[in-house]
Amino acid sequence: MGVFRKASSAFSLRALLFLSVAAAAVVAQGSLQDAVSSLPSCAVGCFETAIANSTCATTLTPDCICSNPSLNAVASTCVKSACTVKDILTNKKITSTLCEVPIDRDDDIVPIFAVFLSLALVAVGLRILARILTKAYFWWDDLCNFFGMAGCVIFTALNIKSYYHGLGTDIWLVPFDDITSVMQMFFADMLLYTATRFFIRASIILFYLRVFPPGADNKLGRILVITLVVNFLYNLSFFLVVIFQCKPIHGFWMQWEGHDQSECVNVNAMAWAAAATGIAFDVWLLALPFPQLLTLNLQRKKKIMGSFMFGVGACVIIISLIRFKTINEFTRAQNPTKDIVQVCIWSGIEIDVGVICPCLPSFRLLLRRLLPSVMGTMTKDKYEMDRVSGGGSGGSLSAHMHSRSVTQKSYHDITEASVGGTQFRHENHEEGSRNSGLCGSITELVESEQESTRRHGR
Repeated sequence: MGVFRKASSAFSLRALLFLSVAAAAVVAQGSLQDAVSSLPSCAVGCFETAIANSTCATTLTPDCICSNPSLNAVASTCVKSACTVKDILTNKKITSTLCEVPIDRDDDIVPIFAVFLSLALVAVGLRILARILTKAYFWWDDLCNFFGMAGCVIFTALNIKSYYHGLGTDIWLVPFDDITSVMQMFFADMLLYTATRFFIRASIILFYLRVFPPGADNKLGRILVITLVVNFLYNLSFFLVVIFQCKPIHGFWMQWEGHDQSECVNVNAMAWAAAATGIAFDVWLLALPFPQLLTLNLQRKKKIMGSFMFGVGACVIIISLIRFKTINEFTRAQNPTKDIVQVCIWSGIEIDVGVICPCLPSFRLLLRRLLPSVMGTMTKDKYEMDRVSGGGSGGSLSAHMHSRSVTQKSYHDITEASVGGTQFRHENHEEGSRNSGLCGSITELVESEQESTRRHGR
């Protein structure tokens, strides 16, 4: 990893602040000889020189050596040039323990990941339930959402496992093999985050395509198809950059040792570029349907539900902005097992909320099914959604090209429109609609489109 290119200097003065405390602590308990023998051999000379040239040379008390800045400065400079990173960490562990420095560990990692993953799982579960109760079929947007959910599960599992290997703990207290394991899992996290964000965005774009399918008379649909392609190319490019950011690849998780000769890209620039373009893409996705939606004449409850959905989408962008401030913490990490915690947490929250957002439309349909008195009945002017016969895949993008055809029968008889490989039949039934569960206002969107079709004679 580029940030560890100069790992030996990463643990400079601060990393060795208590280097020579070991002597005083052990002297208080036994002898100076024991203190010297507990330090790495490269630090012995530094230790003796620092003690001899300090005001603690005569007293040799733990309090004196722990709080003596000049002594620690001399020891730090010496050990920095004489010892490897592993020896530096060993010194830090010994001196911190003997000086009774409190152990600072981020114990919020597991609860935070568990809570947000649970919310995402509930959202996806309700989405599936809505599909079943409304007898709707699953389409590509559902598949992408499920892949996104799978990414969230694996991302959470990796971070919880990483926690038990030392994530959230100061690096000098983590066994060397576990440090490597934490960095390997962080590398996997970066790949998972990129892939999961791709599936989340693809799910939203495909959701839009169900409502606004591409066609000669639908500019938005064509823009959505282009956006879908850009989403794939954009995420693929960053996925490859993450994989090959170090040459050889294993340099990412080995450079903390300080003697690895791998070459890495500027990880700080890479992270900022990915975050900035990602937020811009999310803003674009959120804004795309607004021109169409603003023209719809929806009831107040439906407007509130639609606003809630877009509000959650805006929350994803806000979370991404919060994640911004964590970038420098991990790209310039001096204490990597500790400094990458916040970017891991906020990345996990971002993808979990991102999975929840495309599921929100199903909630309204589910509530209308279970609580018709609250959400409104579906007993008249309802739309039944079935597969388009002869659609082959039952929802491929090619089906969109034949969509938006309207029969010549009376509007009050049967009005049909094919949207996203799905057929809407305007009938009067006493049972709930077989709605696809795409968005809280998909029925109203179709009604509006059909009304517009009648007016313009398409």
